[in-house]
Amino acid sequence: MEKEEILQNVKDRIIRGKWNPGERIIELQLSRELSCGRAKVREALRQLEQEGFVTIIPNVGTVVSELSQKDIVQIYDLMGVLEGLSLRIATPFLAREVIARIEELVLGFEKSRNDPFLMSQHNFELHRFLTTLSGNERLIQFMENIRMHTYRMRLQTFYSEDQIEASIVEHRQILQAIKEKKAEEAEAIIRKHYQNAKERLIKRDYYTY
Repeated sequence: MEKEEILQNVKDRIIRGKWNPGERIIELQLSRELSCGRAKVREALRQLEQEGFVTIIPNVGTVVSELSQKDIVQIYDLMGVLEGLSLRIATPFLAREVIARIEELVLGFEKSRNDPFLMSQHNFELHRFLTTLSGNERLIQFMENIRMHTYRMRLQTFYSEDQIEASIVEHRQILQAIKEKKAEEAEAIIRKHYQNAKERLIKRDYYTY
């Protein structure tokens, strides 16, 4: 197994909550599970430390990193700015089929409102798609890395009814601005969407958007 495969395997476990924040990751045990050398595991864990998923503590080992509310707030601020930039760049040039795809994702989110896990999946896919519209590979990759941190927290929480309703309204506003090719308005709405989500999670300690 190559380093990238090990890295993705460990990251998936963290994102899906199979390892909890603060839980220790045993290199020897992991290398046996994945049938690979400890050197490759160690290399993958070092990269995950750089990405903020784990913390390597001298004389202790590797533990799953904890995300403070401050971390989440900073991440939401970044995502709002960057996804807003993506929409401002892309909105004037979006083809009809791309807009139709956005509408499909928005409707998928709404229809899954009774299944928090599925709704979270649709939400994640919608925002990931909006980010890719910029065509800026550096922006897309950076957003992918920081979004994964919020995704792992969302899988451990449930949407409250007011969060669901707020997200539905805000998603529709974003879609309407895109349909009307109002780039600056789309950017402003998406940034406000993230700010609102940040305020909701501060108020309720939910990590959703």
